[in-house]
Amino acid sequence: MTVDDEFAYYVINLDRSKKRWQRINEHLESLGIKVQRITAVYGAAIPDEEIARYCPPVLNQKQFFMPLKSAEIGCFLSHMRALETFVNESEKSYVMVLEDDVEFIGDIEQYKDQWLDAVQGQDAKMLKLYSRHKVKGDLVYSQHDYSTIRPRIVPLGTQATIYNRAAAIKLLDSYGQFGMPIDVAYQHFWQHGVTVLVSASNHVKEISAQLGGSNISNKHDFPLTYKIKRELKRSWYRFKIALLSLYHFRNAQ
Repeated sequence: MTVDDEFAYYVINLDRSKKRWQRINEHLESLGIKVQRITAVYGAAIPDEEIARYCPPVLNQKQFFMPLKSAEIGCFLSHMRALETFVNESEKSYVMVLEDDVEFIGDIEQYKDQWLDAVQGQDAKMLKLYSRHKVKGDLVYSQHDYSTIRPRIVPLGTQATIYNRAAAIKLLDSYGQFGMPIDVAYQHFWQHGVTVLVSASNHVKEISAQLGGSNISNKHDFPLTYKIKRELKRSWYRFKIALLSLYHFRNAQ
């Protein structure tokens, strides 16, 4: 059995973003990857009562420093939809979930040993294939100049991630409700119980700027005082996450 036989490949894509789907599908086909499209949840179209059910205000206030944008809620639900589709419909052992504004760097054949090494086994594990910044932590795999790290602080972003089946099930069980963005939730490895690994070198690159920008970016023109308060709260929140991450990282060793 080859690596390709064990991996399912999904791309999260909004119905309105047909050009994005066409572009990434053609890109993946050129690499020999047969991908399944996962219809993204359009957050702005979610009824208020559903938003309150998935992201209760009380939980949001407890877990995060500000209310979630509708696009952030849609993003979280879209990734959970991808994992649910994998668990319920696929017989494969692992799934790669991609957002529609990325492209692979180089020949993916060079990455596959690293992918399999990272997520194989019975323990719940996931591997992030992209980080905007250099990741610090414990080296868990190194071969042919490709390294996998267990990070001290899990980097933000959900552009490209591989999960084994145990991880998909555990994350679905953990996040029937949520109060923070999905990439922030993934930082809380001591809560969801999945081992989060990160590739030391990026396997994909972001191309959102070429496609008209992110679907989650905030386009509202808020007053300056609001922006200052928001950024102060953001800095304090990230400081707390860093302290908690380092504490649980050491205890897990």
